[in-house]
Amino acid sequence: MGRPVIRARPPAGPQPGPGGTPLVALLERQWMPLVRLAALLVGDADAAPDVVQDCYEAVWRLQPRVSDPEHFVAYLRKAVLNRSRSRLRRVRTVNRFLAQARPEDPVPPADRALLAAERHRELLDRVDKLPARQREVIVLRYYLELSEAETAETIGVSVGTVKSSAHRAIATLRRTLEEPHDQ
Repeated sequence: MGRPVIRARPPAGPQPGPGGTPLVALLERQWMPLVRLAALLVGDADAAPDVVQDCYEAVWRLQPRVSDPEHFVAYLRKAVLNRSRSRLRRVRTVNRFLAQARPEDPVPPADRALLAAERHRELLDRVDKLPARQREVIVLRYYLELSEAETAETIGVSVGTVKSSAHRAIATLRRTLEEPHDQ
């Protein structure tokens, strides 16, 4: 397939079609298919008409004589493809710039430390309310970071007892922390 013939001068004696000229009629017929193509290429239905409009403006400036409509439609598709690629490159460049401009670690909310301290205090209150063995297991396993075997040896129970006590304690803590505070 060869390239469409596009001449820089206006066609001699344009034949009026439904849109005024053969070029206008062709552009009107191809508008929606090209917009759908652009939407799929750029992934943005709102930007797609702009991409196609840019192509149409470039074609209109040339005022080509449409001698082979099929080749001309192929030319328009290629133009939409190229404009879509350009748009995606610009968007990637902008996103890269914005990513560099954003701080790596956003400033945490001012009350974050206060909320964490409150949550920590609430957790410790709930741990204090656990039965003695469960409380001992939780403190040794998760606060002192002892292994199950070390915890079992320290308390003087089996590893299985440490596992089951830890499981029951964690289940109790989850359940009580999910309850409303006024109980």
